Amino acid sequence: MIIILLIFLYSAFYSNKQLQHPIPSFFTQITGSDSPSTGLSRAFSALVLFDIKSAKEFNPFAVQIFLFFVFQLVFRILTFFLMKYNISWINTYILADICLSIFAFSLAFRPLILFSFKLFRNFIVN
Repeated sequence: MIIILLIFLYSAFYSNKQLQHPIPSFFTQITGSDSPSTGLSRAFSALVLFDIKSAKEFNPFAVQIFLFFVFQLVFRILTFFLMKYNISWINTYILADICLSIFAFSLAFRPLILFSFKLFRNFIVN
Protein backbone atom coordinates (compact mmCIF):
# COMPACT_ATOMS: atom_id res chain seq x y z
CA MET A 1 0.00 0.00 0.00
CA ILE A 2 2.88 2.36 0.83
CA ILE A 3 4.53 1.75 -2.56
CA ILE A 4 1.31 2.53 -4.40
CA LEU A 5 0.89 5.74 -2.41
CA LEU A 6 4.50 6.70 -3.21
CA ILE A 7 3.81 6.17 -6.92
CA PHE A 8 0.84 8.53 -6.71
CA LEU A 9 2.82 11.08 -4.67
CA TYR A 10 5.69 10.97 -7.17
CA SER A 11 3.20 11.51 -9.99
CA ALA A 12 1.53 14.39 -8.18
CA PHE A 13 4.86 16.06 -7.33
CA TYR A 14 6.12 15.91 -10.90
CA SER A 15 2.80 16.97 -12.39
CA ASN A 16 4.09 20.51 -12.81
CA LYS A 17 5.00 20.97 -16.49
CA GLN A 18 8.18 22.89 -15.58
CA LEU A 19 9.60 19.94 -13.63
CA GLN A 20 11.41 17.19 -15.48
CA HIS A 21 10.96 13.62 -14.32
CA PRO A 22 14.30 12.61 -12.81
CA ILE A 23 14.03 8.95 -13.91
CA PRO A 24 14.77 8.57 -17.63
CA SER A 25 13.82 5.51 -19.64
CA PHE A 26 16.74 3.13 -19.17
CA PHE A 27 15.65 0.97 -22.11
CA THR A 28 15.49 3.97 -24.44
CA GLN A 29 18.91 5.18 -23.29
CA ILE A 30 20.51 1.82 -24.06
CA THR A 31 18.70 0.84 -27.26
CA GLY A 32 17.65 4.17 -28.71
CA SER A 33 14.11 2.85 -29.23
CA ASP A 34 10.97 3.17 -27.16
CA SER A 35 9.34 0.46 -25.09
CA PRO A 36 5.67 0.22 -24.10
CA SER A 37 6.58 1.81 -20.75
CA THR A 38 8.06 4.96 -22.27
CA GLY A 39 6.16 8.00 -21.03
CA LEU A 40 4.44 6.29 -18.10
CA SER A 41 5.77 8.74 -15.52
CA ARG A 42 4.55 11.73 -17.50
CA ALA A 43 1.26 9.96 -18.21
CA PHE A 44 0.72 9.18 -14.51
CA SER A 45 1.40 12.83 -13.70
CA ALA A 46 -1.22 13.85 -16.26
CA LEU A 47 -3.70 11.35 -14.81
CA VAL A 48 -3.22 12.72 -11.30
CA LEU A 49 -4.40 16.03 -12.79
CA PHE A 50 -7.29 14.18 -14.57
CA ASP A 51 -5.77 15.03 -17.98
CA ILE A 52 -6.65 11.77 -19.73
CA LYS A 53 -5.98 13.12 -23.23
CA SER A 54 -2.38 14.04 -22.43
CA ALA A 55 -1.86 10.78 -20.55
CA LYS A 56 -2.89 8.77 -23.63
CA GLU A 57 -0.52 10.85 -25.76
CA PHE A 58 2.38 10.16 -23.39
CA ASN A 59 1.61 6.45 -23.22
CA PRO A 60 -1.40 4.65 -24.73
CA PHE A 61 -1.37 2.02 -21.93
CA ALA A 62 -1.16 4.48 -19.03
CA VAL A 63 -4.85 4.63 -18.16
CA GLN A 64 -5.21 0.87 -17.76
CA ILE A 65 -2.01 0.64 -15.69
CA PHE A 66 -3.04 3.64 -13.55
CA LEU A 67 -6.46 2.08 -12.93
CA PHE A 68 -4.74 -1.14 -11.88
CA PHE A 69 -2.83 0.78 -9.20
CA VAL A 70 -6.00 2.59 -8.06
CA PHE A 71 -7.77 -0.78 -7.85
CA GLN A 72 -4.88 -2.19 -5.81
CA LEU A 73 -4.86 0.78 -3.44
CA VAL A 74 -8.59 0.45 -2.78
CA PHE A 75 -8.26 -3.30 -2.22
CA ARG A 76 -5.29 -2.88 0.14
CA ILE A 77 -7.20 -0.34 2.25
CA LEU A 78 -10.29 -2.55 2.27
CA THR A 79 -8.18 -5.59 3.21
CA PHE A 80 -6.62 -3.67 6.08
CA PHE A 81 -10.02 -2.86 7.57
CA LEU A 82 -11.44 -6.33 6.99
CA MET A 83 -8.48 -7.93 8.73
CA LYS A 84 -8.61 -5.40 11.54
CA TYR A 85 -12.22 -6.29 12.32
CA ASN A 86 -11.62 -10.04 11.87
CA ILE A 87 -14.43 -10.60 9.37
CA SER A 88 -15.52 -14.26 9.19
CA TRP A 89 -15.33 -14.45 5.37
CA ILE A 90 -11.83 -12.98 5.13
CA ASN A 91 -10.36 -16.13 3.54
CA THR A 92 -12.90 -15.99 0.71
CA TYR A 93 -12.19 -12.30 0.26
CA ILE A 94 -8.42 -12.89 0.12
CA LEU A 95 -8.83 -15.64 -2.48
CA ALA A 96 -11.06 -13.37 -4.58
CA ASP A 97 -8.55 -10.53 -4.15
CA ILE A 98 -5.70 -12.73 -5.37
CA CYS A 99 -7.66 -13.93 -8.41
CA LEU A 100 -8.89 -10.43 -9.32
CA SER A 101 -5.42 -8.96 -8.83
CA ILE A 102 -3.78 -11.55 -11.09
CA PHE A 103 -6.46 -11.01 -13.74
CA ALA A 104 -6.24 -7.20 -13.51
CA PHE A 105 -2.43 -7.32 -13.62
CA SER A 106 -2.43 -9.50 -16.72
CA LEU A 107 -4.84 -7.12 -18.48
CA ALA A 108 -3.14 -3.90 -17.41
CA PHE A 109 0.41 -5.01 -18.09
CA ARG A 110 -0.28 -7.21 -21.13
CA PRO A 111 1.52 -4.93 -23.62
CA LEU A 112 4.61 -4.78 -21.40
CA ILE A 113 4.60 -8.53 -20.81
CA LEU A 114 4.24 -9.31 -24.52
CA PHE A 115 6.99 -6.82 -25.35
CA SER A 116 9.28 -8.52 -22.82
CA PHE A 117 8.61 -11.96 -24.31
CA LYS A 118 9.23 -10.62 -27.82
CA LEU A 119 12.46 -8.97 -26.68
CA PHE A 120 13.59 -12.16 -24.96
CA ARG A 121 12.72 -14.26 -28.02
CA ASN A 122 14.67 -11.90 -30.30
CA PHE A 123 17.61 -12.00 -27.91
CA ILE A 124 17.65 -15.81 -27.88
CA VAL A 125 17.22 -16.16 -31.67
CA ASN A 126 19.93 -13.61 -32.45
